[in-house]
Amino acid sequence: MATTIPSNPTPQTVVQLLSKINDPDPDFRFMALNDLLTVFRLAKSDFLSHDYNTAARTVDHVVRALDDQNGEVQNQAIKCLGPLVQKITPQLVGPMMEKLCSLKLSNSVDNSIPSMSIRAVVEALPRPVRGVAPTKDVAEAYGNLSRVLIPRFLGRGGGKTPALLDPENPSSDSVDVLIEIVRCFGPMLQSFEIEALHNAVVAILEKDKGTTVVKKRAVVAISMLAHYLSDDLLAAFVKRVVSVLSQPKVKDTTRRLYITVLGSMARSIPYRFGLHLPELAPLVLRVLSEEELQAHLDEVSEGGDATLEFNEVREAALVALDAFLASCPTQMRLFTAEAIDACIRYLKFDPNYAMDEDDEMEDEEEDEDGFEYDDEFEAAGEFDDDDDASWKVRRCAAKALYTVVSTRSSGDLLDSGVLYATVAPALVKRFNEREENVRLEVLSAMALLVRKTGEGLVPAFSHDESQGDYLHQQPVSRKRRRQSSVGGAASFALTSPSEAGLGSPTAEKPPTSGPRAELARLTPAIVKSLTKLLKGKLIPTKQASIKLLDDIVCVQRGGLESYFDEIVGPVIEAIKPLTSVSTSASLASAGGNASATATTLRIAALRLTSDISKHHSSAALQPHLTKIVAGVVGVAHDRFYKISAEAIQTAEELIKAITPPRSRLTAQKYKTELHKLYEVVLDRATVSDADAEVRQKAIHALGTLLARTSGSEGAALLPDDKRKAALVCVLDRLRNETTRLAAVRAVDTAAAMAADAAQFDPQWARQVVVELASQLRKSNRALRGSSIMALKHLALSPATKGTLDEATGQTVIEALIPVINNNDVQLLGPGLLVLARLAQEMPHVVMTQQLISGLCKLLQTTVAGSVLDSLLVLVTEAGQAGQGKALMAAFLKDVGVSGEPSIVGKVIGTLLVASGDSAGVTLDSFVKEIGNSSGDQARSSLALAVIGEAGLRLGSQFPIPPTLFLDQFANEYDKVSISAAVALGRAGAGNVKAYLPVILESMKQKGGKQYLLLQSIKEVLHQAALLSIDIGEFSEPIWEQILAASGTEDNKAVCAECVGRMVIIDPKTYMPKLESLFRHTTPVLRAIAVQALRYTLPDDNEAFDAVLRSSLVDMLKTALADPEMEIRRHAMSTLTSAAHNKPELILAHLNQLMPFVMNETTVKPELIREVQMGPFKHIIDDGLEVRKAAYETLYALMETAFSRVSIIDLFDRIVAGLSDDNDIRALCNLMVSKLVYLDPDETTRRLDSIAEGFRKTLSVKLKDNAVKQEIEKQAEANKAVLRLTLLLGEELSKAAAAHGGASAAGAAAGSAVAGASAPGGGAGGAAGSNQVWQSYWEWVNRDFAAQLKALRDESKIAAADTA
Repeated sequence: MATTIPSNPTPQTVVQLLSKINDPDPDFRFMALNDLLTVFRLAKSDFLSHDYNTAARTVDHVVRALDDQNGEVQNQAIKCLGPLVQKITPQLVGPMMEKLCSLKLSNSVDNSIPSMSIRAVVEALPRPVRGVAPTKDVAEAYGNLSRVLIPRFLGRGGGKTPALLDPENPSSDSVDVLIEIVRCFGPMLQSFEIEALHNAVVAILEKDKGTTVVKKRAVVAISMLAHYLSDDLLAAFVKRVVSVLSQPKVKDTTRRLYITVLGSMARSIPYRFGLHLPELAPLVLRVLSEEELQAHLDEVSEGGDATLEFNEVREAALVALDAFLASCPTQMRLFTAEAIDACIRYLKFDPNYAMDEDDEMEDEEEDEDGFEYDDEFEAAGEFDDDDDASWKVRRCAAKALYTVVSTRSSGDLLDSGVLYATVAPALVKRFNEREENVRLEVLSAMALLVRKTGEGLVPAFSHDESQGDYLHQQPVSRKRRRQSSVGGAASFALTSPSEAGLGSPTAEKPPTSGPRAELARLTPAIVKSLTKLLKGKLIPTKQASIKLLDDIVCVQRGGLESYFDEIVGPVIEAIKPLTSVSTSASLASAGGNASATATTLRIAALRLTSDISKHHSSAALQPHLTKIVAGVVGVAHDRFYKISAEAIQTAEELIKAITPPRSRLTAQKYKTELHKLYEVVLDRATVSDADAEVRQKAIHALGTLLARTSGSEGAALLPDDKRKAALVCVLDRLRNETTRLAAVRAVDTAAAMAADAAQFDPQWARQVVVELASQLRKSNRALRGSSIMALKHLALSPATKGTLDEATGQTVIEALIPVINNNDVQLLGPGLLVLARLAQEMPHVVMTQQLISGLCKLLQTTVAGSVLDSLLVLVTEAGQAGQGKALMAAFLKDVGVSGEPSIVGKVIGTLLVASGDSAGVTLDSFVKEIGNSSGDQARSSLALAVIGEAGLRLGSQFPIPPTLFLDQFANEYDKVSISAAVALGRAGAGNVKAYLPVILESMKQKGGKQYLLLQSIKEVLHQAALLSIDIGEFSEPIWEQILAASGTEDNKAVCAECVGRMVIIDPKTYMPKLESLFRHTTPVLRAIAVQALRYTLPDDNEAFDAVLRSSLVDMLKTALADPEMEIRRHAMSTLTSAAHNKPELILAHLNQLMPFVMNETTVKPELIREVQMGPFKHIIDDGLEVRKAAYETLYALMETAFSRVSIIDLFDRIVAGLSDDNDIRALCNLMVSKLVYLDPDETTRRLDSIAEGFRKTLSVKLKDNAVKQEIEKQAEANKAVLRLTLLLGEELSKAAAAHGGASAAGAAAGSAVAGASAPGGGAGGAAGSNQVWQSYWEWVNRDFAAQLKALRDESKIAAADTA
């Protein structure tokens, strides 16, 4: 049948098709319905709204087609219902539902057709959005449901039609319709409707007539209805459950179903359900008690046969307990011990393989062949007994323990020792579990505990993203540099081997107490059990065992030296390729576990080998190096690129282990192994058919090899011809687009570690320098950054000294001038150091007019930090090389007062001292300038800055008295006065004995000049700390003068900084005095003491840290408990600084500090007041600033001490903060974005709470008279929430997919409840789980579709730029 559908269908088109629906030929009927469906999709939404008769006829024909004899016609009719509902008037939807509810099938045997049809109609109706007033269409749709469909469910529809939820004859299809109604129209259902539907579903559960499928769907329906139950109705249902489960003779089936409902409701409404846990949890725990288990065992021993029902009830109870622990962790703290005992009790529940404690000890003494036989025996299926479902119970117990570790470890049970005292030994004992699925869950739980023992869960970033290169980026550090800012040759010092990450790892002694100590004590038992598993034939078990060993190595930074004899052989064997027969047999015996294959096993084994080589000393590795190297080299040419790439990365770690400085005395002994690694790395780096990732890693490894054999100790390990071939390869790869970045980093690595003993070939060095310089013009930011670092190390390397000719230098200068002109901060610092080194060797080539003009342009901008330090080094070298005159003239003429006087003065002063008599100007010229420009503040400030810098550098040879600076002080804090104060301090630091007495004498005069003198003292103390200047005889008067001046409001901040610098300079003397200030009766001095402590924390000084270690926590506790709110705010900022800069000093005592932080994050109603401002009233929260500081502290602790913070308490405060002030919301958004990676399991569990906070932000409606700032502020807040919504939806969906076959907290087990839903998808997953999030996700995707699309586009552009 051929039909032509017009592009703009009309009701007449529909009429023509209706006659064909009744055609005797089923094909014609099918095609007619198919055409009708096409018409509905093409037509306008209202094309049937004005033709009631045609619409009614269409409904009749489609409903009649549902009773067709042909199944395909029926299916096509169901597909037509949804689009049809959207095209007809609402007045026809009610009659359509009536017809579908009363539909009697006479020609079809599929009884699910009516229910499927009703579901299609419900899905197509316009649905409400939570928190948004319903539209007219939504209200009419709900009216039809409430008038027609819901009474049918309850049997109140009239007539003889039975209720859709008839407890005497329940249907799973009807329950599915109810689930769909609740999902789509839950927010609009009236309380009496909810109550009636809830009671109807509960009646189905209590009746024995329903099938298992019906009961399971009823559980889901109850969990979804729970979202809309009133508190009274929920309490009544809980009371009903308590009554049923408390009965001594309750049926196992009823017991199991009610326990299943409890677990499902815990996931569905965790907060409200948690309020009832004190009365519900004991009932579930009683099911898992020792008494009931013993009673069952006694009954079985007497010939009873209730094993299957017993196992199903315990499985449901463990699933429910898992849900309680995951969804209501705070309320479950009361039952922690009982829950853990129950899980451990059923973890070893194996009645068909009885074993007491003595048997377990004997089993541990069995030889290794015994376990291998067990694997073969299991693979043969001897234990595959359909009646033995006890393995499901053990698996659920293992998953519940996984949840305990996931939710209660950090800052909780891990620190208290409970997990290692009770859970860990039980898990290790079950490594010999005979059922593969259970064994994998046990290994997974143990691996999570080991990871939690380390520094917390971290984002699972791929090794491909970061090669661990030590020199490619500047380290992120907030600590003050202890080097002098004077510059000079010291600034050319290269990174030492230990700093570069190439030094030999020292065997880290485990602590005497704490989680890592417990792990170290348990390691022998773990390794002994895993060794047996590694010798088995099951791939999933071997992979899980290898990953567990890898986690132990990474957490303990080694720790397996004593077990190399047992584990190296099986690990190397796992690296080797398996035969196809053994592979298929292993997978078949594992039940087809797709997450573990022969390939993933080999990759995991290679990664373990790499981490073992990385974290263990070379002395421990050497007896096994030959075997390890042979195994790695054997798979480096594997056809699968991931295996080859992992092998190359492992080879790089082996190269580090074989070569100095890790193997100083024994390196020559393993030259053969090193040459094997060299050959395979060089081959992989040069062949064109290798994958790009393999070549890049090979080039990186080649750079490491060159670096490790470039020193005097390693030069003899690599012959000159091999070295030359490697250098040629690197140069060749540097010229190739696909391998350029890896080659640049290889050059960087080799140049940074090169020494005089390994001179680079001059021709090679010049060619590489030219290539690197040419990369600075490329758009790839990573390439530019790596190229400038490689260029710096190559220029500063002693191996290239004297090899660069003037032509090469000119090329480098021409490449760096655009960098200076463009003020590229990423490249400026290293680029200026390269110019400084070239200025030493060829100053006349470097100091061109173009470069001088570029430096002048640079000085007119804001220059600070490492860029300023590098610039000072450059001008110092230029001045000492006799090129200062032209540079000085340009600075004075082209820059002058157009730049920041303090910065320009520092540069000119440095150049003046470095140039000596060749500068073209003298110090007297700037002294005269002060007198000649009394009306020009900028010129006077510049002259003062130059003189002060010269005074710092000339020291005692500085001829100018302090009165020159003091005369410039004015009562007003103008620009000249501040410049004079800073210059006085810098000059005073150069000549302490001449200047400090004058400054201290002047401090005795009260008045406005006291603030300026404090600035001078601050500068003196700053330089004294940097340059180790002795101010001993003046320290006590300085301390007294600082405290005496602290009473003035303007002086407080400067006094606090000065006190902090005094403590840094002489901690033994002034730390006790600082401690006494914390207990002073004057709030002003206490506040100054807290701020002073904060100023000391960024300083990197081992002597100071040693003194601070014993005092820091006590001072913080004192300040955090201070009655003054402002002091507590300063204390929070100080704790934040400590978390960033000296986390090692507070980590062990964090449990004493966290209660203060958590307390300050709560809103205190007593601090909120209403203020009348004219006709308006404003709400003022006096505790807001302290609360902000507390949230900043939480954010800092989450970054540096995540493993010591209770994730439950942390998330509680974050969720509360999502509804707080705008600044606090922004911080909480940042924390959630990090927790997506740090703890995706807990983030998934909190999605509903997060969604409620997000919805509040997005639902804010500004007033019509809102100002521009308010509009922009709200728009920015909305954008941040939407960006985070996308991140949660996409990343957690990926995590759910990645953990599909593994145990993940939040995924329910067993047959009772399905796993947690994928957060972003809205489809899939268990109904009833994260319903609030799913509703929010649908709303956002509908109402904010344009903004989400823009954010997705931004992310794609940003990702492309990064790549």
